[in-house]
Amino acid sequence: PDGLGGYMERPAALALSACARDTPSEEQAAAAQPAAAAAPAVMELGPALLAYHWRLESAADAAGQVIASLFPGPGNILGLEFREGQLGVTGGCNRIGAGYQLVEGSKLQLGPARSTMMACPPPLADADAAIGSFLSGTLQAELSGDSAAPALRLAAADGRVLDFRGTPTPETRFGGPGTRAFLEVSPEPCDAPHDVTAGCLKVRDRHFDEQGLRVGEPGAWRALPAGIEDYTPSPGQQQVVRVKRFETPAAAGGEPTVHFVFDMVVESRTVQ
Repeated sequence: PDGLGGYMERPAALALSACARDTPSEEQAAAAQPAAAAAPAVMELGPALLAYHWRLESAADAAGQVIASLFPGPGNILGLEFREGQLGVTGGCNRIGAGYQLVEGSKLQLGPARSTMMACPPPLADADAAIGSFLSGTLQAELSGDSAAPALRLAAADGRVLDFRGTPTPETRFGGPGTRAFLEVSPEPCDAPHDVTAGCLKVRDRHFDEQGLRVGEPGAWRALPAGIEDYTPSPGQQQVVRVKRFETPAAAGGEPTVHFVFDMVVESRTVQ
C-alpha cells in the first residue's frame, strides 16, 4: 500500500539518521581537539630585574664588533645584580654600583656610578672601566625568554648593546630574603667523617652589632658539609665572612635545611 514512494522515503530517513550519529556535535568536536599549550607567563621588567642575577653573554659596539675588554677571562665573568633602586656589578675587580630608576616601562635611568679604588691588573682594570662607562645615562632595556631562562638586553644611546642571561637569585630560589649571619672559616680541614666531603668547611658563628663591632663569644667549631655557596677559601687564610642564611622547611618529622650564600669577606688573617 505504500507504493514506490514509501520505499524511497525509508532509506532517506535511515541515511539522515546515520549522518546524525556519525557527525559529532560542537561539544564533542571541541573535546576531541588537543588541549592548547598554556601561554608562557609574561614577565614584568621591574620584578624580573630583582629576581635574577644577570650574567654577561655578549657585548657589541655600534659597528657590531665585540667589546673584548668586557671579557677579562673565564674566571671573571661580569654580571649585574639589582636591588631596590640600586645596581651592582659582579665579577670585576672593584665594586661598581649606581642608583637606577625604571622609566617609561622599558628604560633604566642610571645615577652617577661609584666604585672602590683598588689597583687591578690590566684585564680587570679594563673591564671595570668598560662596564663603568656603559652604565651611565639612560639604557633601553628589553626582556625576552621565559622565567626558566630569561634574557636581558641593554642598549646605550651610542649603539653599544650588552646581552645577559638570568639565573635565579638565592632569594628567588629559597622564596624569601634570608637573614644576615657571620661565619669564621678555618683553613683546617673538616674533622672525620666530613673530611672526605667535597666542599666541607670548618666554621664557627661570629657576631657583630650594627656598627660592625664584635659582640659575644665565637661559637664552637663545626663542620659545614655543603660549604658556602659562591665562596672559595683561600689557602692559609682564616677568614670571617658575611653570609645570607636561608632555611628550607623540613618534611614531616625532619630537620629544616640551612643553606649559606657568600656575601663578603669581613676579616682575613694568615695562619702559619
